[in-house]
Amino acid sequence: MQWLLAPDGVVNDDATTGSIDEAFDFLLDARGGLFGLDVVLILQGSHVFSTTVNIPSKQTRHIAQALPFMLEDNIGEDVEDLHFTPGERDSEGNVGVLSIRKSVIETIVSEFDRAGLSLTAIIPDMLCLPANDSEWVFVTDGHQLITRTSKYQALSIELDALPILLNALFPDTGEEGHKAPVPGAFKVFVTQEFKSDNFENWLKTQITSHLVDIETALDLQHIESTEFVYLCDNVDGDSLKQCNLLIGPYKPIPKRAPSLFNWKPTAVLLSIFMCLFVGFQYVQASKLEQQALQADTEAKALYRKYFPRDKRVFDVRKQMKSHLMNAKSGSEGTGFLPLLAQVGEKMNEMNRAKKSQVINPLRISFDQVQGQLKIDCTAPGFDDLDKLKKALETLQLDVEIARASQDGDKVKARVNVRSAS
Repeated sequence: MQWLLAPDGVVNDDATTGSIDEAFDFLLDARGGLFGLDVVLILQGSHVFSTTVNIPSKQTRHIAQALPFMLEDNIGEDVEDLHFTPGERDSEGNVGVLSIRKSVIETIVSEFDRAGLSLTAIIPDMLCLPANDSEWVFVTDGHQLITRTSKYQALSIELDALPILLNALFPDTGEEGHKAPVPGAFKVFVTQEFKSDNFENWLKTQITSHLVDIETALDLQHIESTEFVYLCDNVDGDSLKQCNLLIGPYKPIPKRAPSLFNWKPTAVLLSIFMCLFVGFQYVQASKLEQQALQADTEAKALYRKYFPRDKRVFDVRKQMKSHLMNAKSGSEGTGFLPLLAQVGEKMNEMNRAKKSQVINPLRISFDQVQGQLKIDCTAPGFDDLDKLKKALETLQLDVEIARASQDGDKVKARVNVRSAS
């Protein structure tokens, strides 16, 4: 991990390396306290996925509900395990979105809280680069390559993958002569950590081979600082506002109440941290994997001891919970049929109140382990879903609109219902 202090927002070259606890001690020695300190973490971009989706609704709440539903087919992971950060919506309905595993962001926040440093923002490193649709920016230290080709099209990869990336950015010309959009400017920055004529010649060869017959000039420059200091120097108010991963449940608590006066703290410090997890992950992943295998073996052995009739053990937690739910099903919770009857009654009331059908169920499933009824349905609008939710809550039921997105003139949604007892 590297860090530096930026008094009055001015970045210097005094970067220091060490652990989070060492950073805490450094800040105490340098400042004498942490009051008024903003802590910004620049996270390695390989942990973050950035893309753009089109959402008709302008309401922030509806956009947040629609994101998992729209991205589940494009992401090779369970959307329930991901945290989404939507950006601004343009006039055509395009919304930039960042996604990161919840486990990663929870680990980072908890580690900084443990050390006594509450984070103000977490920004992916590639989104610290300048954003301009007519300009592409590449930055490399000889090992990593950070790129940004538009506001939400950015990537952080190993430098060895540069040829693959260039082939994707400059596809072959089609039969009809159609060419992919190219930038007006192509800037490549090489940091002082890897200055080499051989390396620069290789870099120029790789890029210029794709610029033949294209009116885009390559501008290769040197940065007289490290990659970390360069990224820190590009962090500004817009990037903190638009690219901060700490929203929703991870939104930081304000450090001070807003003032009615336009005053500036006497010591406004921007403390920027770059968390280099690569080496740390290799060591920790191996250790945690061994511990996980050992814990899984012990858990399965204990499960077989108490439930010898179960020949196949595939998920100890879910199977154990299923046994407990079955043991208590006679006296607690609400089963499938009672839940279905209650939901059906409220849907019928809403449909009878209007001439056309309001709530149209498409598919219904029941999770016996969680005692949850899952209903995929369509409705004329988001307000009708809210009315259904409020109607079911009057029956002492826990109701969650898990996903909702505009599908033509209808809203397609998933509603989860369970007993509140």
